Amino acid sequence: MSGTITNGAYRVGATVWEPKSFRCHLAILREDDGSFSAIVLNLPGVGSCGATEEAAVSNAREAAIGVIESFLKDREQIPWRDSTTDSIPNGARQKWILVNA
Repeated sequence: MSGTITNGAYRVGATVWEPKSFRCHLAILREDDGSFSAIVLNLPGVGSCGATEEAAVSNAREAAIGVIESFLKDREQIPWRDSTTDSIPNGARQKWILVNA
């Protein structure tokens, strides 16, 4: 299993695994109760929420770090998706963030 992950973050099968930066594409939504949700569009199943937009983004960043670190630890390919083809929910704000894992 060798090659480069499409995100370009690390090489599968490399002997040295060092922290890297990964780009995550967020959709941020204001909920009916005034809280916020942040969904990582290019990393399936990852997202979080918070009382403020900043808290939701911070919590989504931590969730993404945990998921990415798990894949790196297990030396598995991260299942990145092409989020540019996704349908973004109405009213969602989009934001790209960097996470270090």
